[in-house]
Amino acid sequence: MPLPERLGRLRRVDRLGVGGFATVWLYHDAELDSDVAVKALAENWAQRLDVRERFLEEARILRRADSDHVVRVHDIGEADGTPYFVMTHADLGSLATLLEPGRPLPPGRVLDLVAQAADGLAVLHDLGVVHRDVKPQNLLLRSGGSAGDRLLVADLGVAKAMLHASGLTQVVGTPAYMAPEQALGTGVDRRADVHALAAVAYQMLTGELARTGSVSSLAAAGLPPAPSTRADLPAAVDGVLLGALDPDPDRRPDDVAALVAGLRRALGADATVLLPPRTASARAERAADARPGPAPVSSPVVTALLAVLVLVVAFAAAYAAVHLAS
Repeated sequence: MPLPERLGRLRRVDRLGVGGFATVWLYHDAELDSDVAVKALAENWAQRLDVRERFLEEARILRRADSDHVVRVHDIGEADGTPYFVMTHADLGSLATLLEPGRPLPPGRVLDLVAQAADGLAVLHDLGVVHRDVKPQNLLLRSGGSAGDRLLVADLGVAKAMLHASGLTQVVGTPAYMAPEQALGTGVDRRADVHALAAVAYQMLTGELARTGSVSSLAAAGLPPAPSTRADLPAAVDGVLLGALDPDPDRRPDDVAALVAGLRRALGADATVLLPPRTASARAERAADARPGPAPVSSPVVTALLAVLVLVVAFAAAYAAVHLAS
């Protein structure tokens, strides 16, 4: 059963997405004249106390995170026995809408998005939570006015406190981004999210998935092709991403901040030059910079001009000396 047409002052507008455990709806707040997203537990799971508790725990985690790069929860409630929570609406959809097979994104744009995702994940990690399903569909985009587009980490439906992750028996995640230890059930910590974020970065930079196949294939997972063999990238990017995608978590960076720092060093000046403008004024400035200016004076021309100047000075000096002598 869908949520009611109205939840208090909220009016239902559309359905945004459906998952295995929940549906997300778009509602409009008439009093504040703004849109919000409402996530509701699926009716067939609403009577399962353990699932209800996990659903409500997601809302609590998001509320505690209170980060500009994590979806915020504004309210929680229940309608006709179905629990729901009200959260930030990402009006630009998800990162998945930016990705096309074989079409890499500019390195600067990638670095910006990966850094924002890492900021959100770091907040969750500080709360003792591993996301465990970082993928483009769970990285949402929201317009941010003059500050530019903002990336929000979302969907913690499979997240679990790191203190209890070693006892996990259910395999969750998406194979293309999932760390091998998630499939093996050998214990999960924040380095699983490092792996997943690196896989997202790999896809953005190359236009190709880091891995394909089923969950079972992760048991024998190796390293993907070097990114620089799939796109025009500095060779230094290979070491950063392949290190973060290593099947052995002990050989990966310890946290997402280290991954971002490595990418920033590897991309270097290219990341700054290719960073797309995020505001109208920045676009105008970049267009102005791109206008052709005066042609540079070549070195042979400069040399010739200097030679003429020397001759003129020499002639003037000789003329003055003859004139004085007479």
